[in-house]
Amino acid sequence: MRSVLIETSLLLLLIVGRTDKQLIDRHQRTRTLVQSDYDLLAKLIRDYHELWVTSHCLAEVSDFLKQSNDHRSRNLLATLSDFSFYVRESHIRKTQIFADRSFLRLGVADTGIVRKSQSVSCSVTIDLNLYQTISGLGRPVINFSHYSARYLVSQ
Repeated sequence: MRSVLIETSLLLLLIVGRTDKQLIDRHQRTRTLVQSDYDLLAKLIRDYHELWVTSHCLAEVSDFLKQSNDHRSRNLLATLSDFSFYVRESHIRKTQIFADRSFLRLGVADTGIVRKSQSVSCSVTIDLNLYQTISGLGRPVINFSHYSARYLVSQ
C-alpha cells in the first residue's frame, strides 16, 4: 500500500486551503504559498492510499493555526480536527528523536519526520534541510518546491 508522509508546512497548507483557499496568502504561516500550491499538493497526495503525519507535526500546525484572529483560528482548528480522521498519525518517542544525529540540526518535529520516513513509500517536504537529510539517507522524498516548479514549467 502506497503511503506518503507530509511535514508541518505542507500540512498547514492543506488545512488552511481546506478551510478557505483565500486565506493561503493571508495567513502568517502560508503567505509564501499560493492557491495553486494547495491544489497541486492535494492532487499529489491523492495518488497515495495512506497519508501520514507525526504527532509533533500536528502539535506545530495547531500552534501555527492559532496565530490568527479568534474566529478564524477556531475555523482552522475545526478543519484540523476533521482532517485528523483521514490521516494516519505516528508518534516518535523522544528517546529516538534526541538520540538521532539530525536532531541538533533539525529540531524535534523534523527529526520525527526523518525517523518516520523510513517506513513510508515517500515523504513530501518544502523544507530544503529536511529534504536533503531524508534524501541523503537514500529514502524516497519529494521536494515540493521543485515539484511545483516542474509542474509550472510543464503547463
